[in-house]
Amino acid sequence: MAVCRGPVASAPGRPTRGSVMVIAVVYFVIATAAAVSLARSLDRQMEGPRLRAAWAGRTAEARCTGVRAEEAQDADGMPVTQTRPTLEFRTESGRTVTFEERRRRLDVVEGDVVTVYYAEDAPGDATAQVPSFGTRRARELVAGVGCAFALVTAAVLADVL
Repeated sequence: MAVCRGPVASAPGRPTRGSVMVIAVVYFVIATAAAVSLARSLDRQMEGPRLRAAWAGRTAEARCTGVRAEEAQDADGMPVTQTRPTLEFRTESGRTVTFEERRRRLDVVEGDVVTVYYAEDAPGDATAQVPSFGTRRARELVAGVGCAFALVTAAVLADVL
């Protein structure tokens, strides 16, 4: 009759349950940090902070005072003309603000009137872009999906190893 002394050793070359959990947790932390970093980068690229500040502020009617056209290339290298309207509006305090809309797809001609959104402390950062759920919550959506993906893959990793 054999007598067991101490813990049973796992098969040679096979990681123990504790080391598998450490690997899964480290993977989860790194993947979550990457998802949050990607979400922040995307938010800055989409000008999220500027747009959220403008949308949380005031609105005004702006008149298009001119449209500048610039040539660019699309992803396939084909020439594309992009228009940049210059909009002018008056703030509630009476200050006249002129700005060039950064948004590419605003179909206006000189003389058209559009609604603009602006923050009281930064009216020069105004936008005519209409608030949307996706643009407002892009950072949270990307981070949430990335973290959920990290959790699922860490669980699968822990189960497979």
